Amino acid sequence: MTVQKRTAPKSTDPKPTRWLTRRPEFLSAAKGRRHHAALFTIQALRRSPLEGPARFGLTVTGKTGNAVERNRIKRRLRAAIGEVGRATAADGMDYVLIGRRDILATPYTNLLAELSAGLNRLSSDAGRTAPSSSHPTKKNR
Repeated sequence: MTVQKRTAPKSTDPKPTRWLTRRPEFLSAAKGRRHHAALFTIQALRRSPLEGPARFGLTVTGKTGNAVERNRIKRRLRAAIGEVGRATAADGMDYVLIGRRDILATPYTNLLAELSAGLNRLSSDAGRTAPSSSHPTKKNR
């Protein structure tokens, strides 16, 4: 009897989704530009070597709800990034999405539209390094 090895099917997607996984990557993205929306906040930072596709990270705080709700929010955001994020996001950028509870009650098409608009705005401002005007920096007194 011969044993056959199972191999996973290869993805034909030309631009796979890359994910931020380490805390320093999330902290560096927090120093970049921001876009505040009703459903989430997007933090974006251009990587110094402009190589590779855009990378995404997800954050949902404990104040948002219990673990079940936080995981549902993250699942909806992952699905939206899979549909809209790869096509809209600029290469060489790191994006962190901070989800809010309103994502659970919002129709999926509205979530896609809001994500697309936010990524378009941050991608067009990708060359700028100053913080976003929608979130001014605090002045030290």
